[in-house]
Amino acid sequence: MNPKGGCGKTTLATNLAGFYANKGLPVALVDMDQQRSSHHWVGSRDESLPKIHSYLGDTYPGDSEFRAKRVVYDCPAQIHIGRTTDLVNKADVIIMPINPSIIDQRAALEFIMDVRAMMRAKVCQRLQIGLVANRAGDGFRSYEELQRFSKMMNAPIVGSLRNTQNYVTAASAGKSLFDMPKAQVVKDLEQWRGVCYWAEGKVLKPKEVEATFLTG
Repeated sequence: MNPKGGCGKTTLATNLAGFYANKGLPVALVDMDQQRSSHHWVGSRDESLPKIHSYLGDTYPGDSEFRAKRVVYDCPAQIHIGRTTDLVNKADVIIMPINPSIIDQRAALEFIMDVRAMMRAKVCQRLQIGLVANRAGDGFRSYEELQRFSKMMNAPIVGSLRNTQNYVTAASAGKSLFDMPKAQVVKDLEQWRGVCYWAEGKVLKPKEVEATFLTG
């Protein structure tokens, strides 16, 4: 989730679905965006790749033909508060991709405050938001600003993904990083460790985060 467009929601959703599929877990990817990028990505996957089931709209129906063990929602930008409430209540984990800019931080701030207001009103029962920094190296001032934002909002940075052509190459072939030759994407897979930990309800310790994500 993130109400701002262009922050990497589809990239995170498709690669997380690819992670689960490569682990042998039945996974459903629900595309809520009108552009249908996730849905088209699933449709372009080769039959030899681990299966990912695609759904359109707001919900995974849980039909009898396919029982998912993991459901990944690719949320649209500018998602209205009613849909946010419904998704937050059914979700186990929220992942918020965020670019290291003040514009992105303001959008994220408003979203997080809205969800916390719902919690205070007991509309939503939980809040577990993990931030994923896109294109934010540890040597840049923008990353330091994002760290301060993370601390202020009490939302941990669970991953920091570098800007690499590997994501474009994978997506154009209907693949995730986890479908690619490991030698080609080993650095990127290491950066995904924290995101996968968070998706499973865990989080790396600060020192592990530094050693895992803040490289290169």
